Amino acid sequence: MAFADACSNRPEGSSKGNAAPAGERTYLIGGNWKANGTVTSAEKIIADFNGAGPIPANAEVVIGCPFIHIPLCLMSLRKDIAIAAQDCALDGMGAHTGETCASQLKDLGVTWVILGHSERREGFGMAGEDSELVAKKTKKALEEGLKVMLCIGEKKEEREAGTTMDVCAEQLKPAAAILSKEDWANVSSELFLNLWSNFAYVAILHVLIFLCS
Repeated sequence: MAFADACSNRPEGSSKGNAAPAGERTYLIGGNWKANGTVTSAEKIIADFNGAGPIPANAEVVIGCPFIHIPLCLMSLRKDIAIAAQDCALDGMGAHTGETCASQLKDLGVTWVILGHSERREGFGMAGEDSELVAKKTKKALEEGLKVMLCIGEKKEEREAGTTMDVCAEQLKPAAAILSKEDWANVSSELFLNLWSNFAYVAILHVLIFLCS
């Protein structure tokens, strides 16, 4: 109860401008802390955000912090900035040492989860996550009530070879096969590495529409 009370006493935020009209997109502005920071440095960043100005009403701001800093953010970061976990488990609660399941994140007060990040696809000295696994984790997270930042994108050499769209389409196929139209309303597809052109973003939307049709 003490944790819930602390979370309810987070500082109020502020906004400016008008919310996005019905049918128009709300911009998602996200920051990923990755595996960085100490309690002291996190407190400093939180204080900076809390002291910052109003957030545009047509934007949603999300911070993806390490698991160990999620409670700190939920207790002290301004209310108009959402918290994202940087990963979640494929399974629910049980004998899964080292995993954090989506239902636990939801229970804690987390809103978003980042899945399929390039670094997790590559692995950290171990096998990386393939697109089938990322899709299944996405489905599980959505079932538990989280919103998902589904990361896709090509490597530098793939972009230089002109295979960006092929790579992105292949990464999206498993998700398109198991996610419903209602699921996609809570998914933001994030392009990693390839931020060089609006063309890629628009083309990905066309690929997604084709795969889901």
